[in-house]
Amino acid sequence: MVLKIVFLLFSIHHSYQLNNGLGRTPQMGWNSWNHFACNINEKLIQQTADIIVSSGLAAAGYEYVNMDDCWQISRDAQGFIQADPKAFPSGIPALVDYIHSKKLKFGLYSDAGFKTCDGRPGSLGYEKKDATRYAAWNVDYLKYDNCYDDGTKPEVRYPVMRDALNASERSIFYSMCEWGVDKPALWAADVGNSWRTTGDIQDNWKSMLANIDINNEFADKAGPGGWNDPDMLEVGNGGMTDVEYVTHFSLWAISKSPLLIGCDVSRMSAATLSTLTNPEVIAINQDPLGVQGRKVAFASSKLPHSVTDIIVSNCSSLAAKNGVESFEWTYIRQDGSIRSLLNGKCLSIENCSTTDVANIVLIECQINDPQAQCQGKNQQWTVDTTQQTITSQMDGKCLDVFNFVGPNIDAYTCNKQDNQAWIWNAADDTVRSKHNGQCLTLRPELEVWAGPLSDGSQAVLLLNRGDVGTEPITVKWSDIGFPVDHPAIVRDLWARKDIGTFTGNYTSPNIDHHAVMMLKITLTK
Repeated sequence: MVLKIVFLLFSIHHSYQLNNGLGRTPQMGWNSWNHFACNINEKLIQQTADIIVSSGLAAAGYEYVNMDDCWQISRDAQGFIQADPKAFPSGIPALVDYIHSKKLKFGLYSDAGFKTCDGRPGSLGYEKKDATRYAAWNVDYLKYDNCYDDGTKPEVRYPVMRDALNASERSIFYSMCEWGVDKPALWAADVGNSWRTTGDIQDNWKSMLANIDINNEFADKAGPGGWNDPDMLEVGNGGMTDVEYVTHFSLWAISKSPLLIGCDVSRMSAATLSTLTNPEVIAINQDPLGVQGRKVAFASSKLPHSVTDIIVSNCSSLAAKNGVESFEWTYIRQDGSIRSLLNGKCLSIENCSTTDVANIVLIECQINDPQAQCQGKNQQWTVDTTQQTITSQMDGKCLDVFNFVGPNIDAYTCNKQDNQAWIWNAADDTVRSKHNGQCLTLRPELEVWAGPLSDGSQAVLLLNRGDVGTEPITVKWSDIGFPVDHPAIVRDLWARKDIGTFTGNYTSPNIDHHAVMMLKITLTK
């Protein structure tokens, strides 16, 4: 299979850091929220620390034990934060000492608002008192959320806590959790050690991919001292298959994302522990060069019954990424279909769903097919170029750019907002969002991700994000900045063995849907 190339310039980034000197590589550890939410107490945290050590997770590099929301309950008469005495009867200092006795580090959670997301006391207006208290307790890490604010932008509120932490005379890792609001990757390099680029992850395939896709857009903004954060790991929580969790972990690793375990480590399966502790994959994440890997090449599935997600993307880059035809469309008024000029398939509401935020995909046309689900009515649309709307004939909902920023497209109750307005361009057959000017396009199922390493080699991830079948994927040396006539050793990082020496390109065996092959490619001497 030939993959069309995305030109990629890998560069050595500036060293982003606060004056705390932390985060030279992405943080590794555990966080309570994804599995336990508010159901935390000191016994749970102690037991988790014990298992992190005894299971080999600590030896693999996981060092932070982080309590999320719900540990705090009130403030005292002087305004200092107080822990819940029922959940933490020994107090936070004693718990910190316990974690430190295990040669691990301890993290807490607060919020840049009046209350935390679960309604506990926040730090807005108390930044100095809280930072002073954290330092007195010997806390090593602060996750700082974004609920119940005073209406000011994160750019205003988050530096206040940075300054308070810096003045506390203790180095505390500062993890900004403002959900990607105002695109912190563009402004947070001198504020935090990491910053969320996305909303909260959910323990399912689509949520995981959506977060890493958004995170990929800011690949050039990460580096030693400051990392893009697509949210904590869901590996082991049960909402995905073991194969999907390997894919999840691989994407986070090559993206230099924080590796923060979010499962109950006391109930890890052997497969979960194996995924979380692969030393060669972790080494990619922790490589001291600190250049985030990114998507470098794409190809559409050749399988006849593939289901392709529809997104909006930068129109000027589409031809380079996947060919001009991938963003060309035609509307056939006679049957109401919107068809891709790339392959003739139909724009469809997935699984005939009538709920808001129903996913939009491209599949074989089935209009008026009595054997098809809902007889193909989910593929019939009314296009009104005057009102600039695209409305489903099945349920009257409008084609919608998800959450205004996308990239995903859904069907949503019509509301006349401009993320539901579409401009048909007869000159080039594109359909553009009025909200952001981006083009309606296919998301290719087959992807190559890559990033340079400190020893001159390249980390490469071959991803089959399709929902059916198996297909091979090719990485070309020109995709990753290697001379096309030079041989290179290809190593499979999950199998932990060399595959062989290849010149110009490497084509994988068939990769199953939702699976990856992760490689290290090194030029021969």
